[in-house]
Amino acid sequence: MTSSHRDDSKALPATRHDEIVSAAVPVFLRFGYKKASMDAVAAAASLSRQAVYLHFPGKEALFGAVVNSLCESTRKIAHAALWRPGLELDQQLLAAFDETMPAESMELLAELLATAKELVPQSVDDIDELVIGEVTDRLKKALGRRHWPVQGVTVEQTAKLLQATSYGLKDQTNSRVEYLSDMESAISLALTAGGLMSPQTRPQQQKTATK
Repeated sequence: MTSSHRDDSKALPATRHDEIVSAAVPVFLRFGYKKASMDAVAAAASLSRQAVYLHFPGKEALFGAVVNSLCESTRKIAHAALWRPGLELDQQLLAAFDETMPAESMELLAELLATAKELVPQSVDDIDELVIGEVTDRLKKALGRRHWPVQGVTVEQTAKLLQATSYGLKDQTNSRVEYLSDMESAISLALTAGGLMSPQTRPQQQKTATK
């Protein structure tokens, strides 16, 4: 993915299918997969339950479409944060990982992620690859013509490590504040190892107002 040659402004008109998926996203994020209902999605979309079933045979199919939709929206969010003017590199990275994580409870996010990995594992992999690609692009731009200075470690591997760390922290931390604090430390370590941050520089806790 090339950061300087991307045009997200041209979008096709939304179809009824797209409108249902868009209405379903906040329903799943609010209630989780188990408690979300087709009735709630129909109400959010201002449609009858039967109209929703004309496009999706059941909740599993609708959830799969929601996860697929989140692939592109997640990439756009990550890209915007990673190239946001006025922020240092560490702040951009923290914003990208923060803003690609919905603001709902960690418990709900864990349930949704586990369900997505079970029902649509390829889509989850696609989301990971898109975020990793965006982070890789940003780190390469920061490095310029230099290579990642840690022997045997590539920029792509570093991006994958940060993404894996983000997932792990989401599962292990009890709050968004705790997640951000620990993720900030992980980013600082990675950038210091890559020669992109001075060892004496320690960013202030949660200094980005990401949302």
